Amino acid sequence: MQRALLIALVALGCGTKSSTTTTPPPTPGSASAAPRDAASSTDAAPVQPVPLDRDLPRLAQRSVALYQAVVVAFRAAGPDCAAAAKQLGELHAAYADVAAANVKVLHDGRARELKAALAKYDDQLDAAAKEIVGSQTMSKCASDRTFTQAFDDLVGAPP
Repeated sequence: MQRALLIALVALGCGTKSSTTTTPPPTPGSASAAPRDAASSTDAAPVQPVPLDRDLPRLAQRSVALYQAVVVAFRAAGPDCAAAAKQLGELHAAYADVAAANVKVLHDGRARELKAALAKYDDQLDAAAKEIVGSQTMSKCASDRTFTQAFDDLVGAPP
């Protein structure tokens, strides 16, 4: 199980595909977006949010929040594997966007870009990973099938 967490963290931050530089489409308000005249500014359409897989700084922040939420869940669950599995399931629902964005980024060959975005959070990710791996929950529940499935669903099963 510890190996699964470490592999998931590595996959999250430093996949092996080569990086390709892609430019996201212009967003409203950017220099390359079409200007609006003053009369139409009151009727402006709502700004569409940039997809998480195209907003790597936000994806990095959400990834850190995910691992910190796992730490909190494990602290609360302690050695109760059923409670830990339930909390992991709830986190899976709350962080589904992070998992989907990570898959998309890795599939698109932008792992190096994601790794660069995550670099400023290395200390926080390392601290969370160490606490998760060394937790009472992990040591007690690593052989519990329901817990392991919930954990793998949340952070990704090892390849």
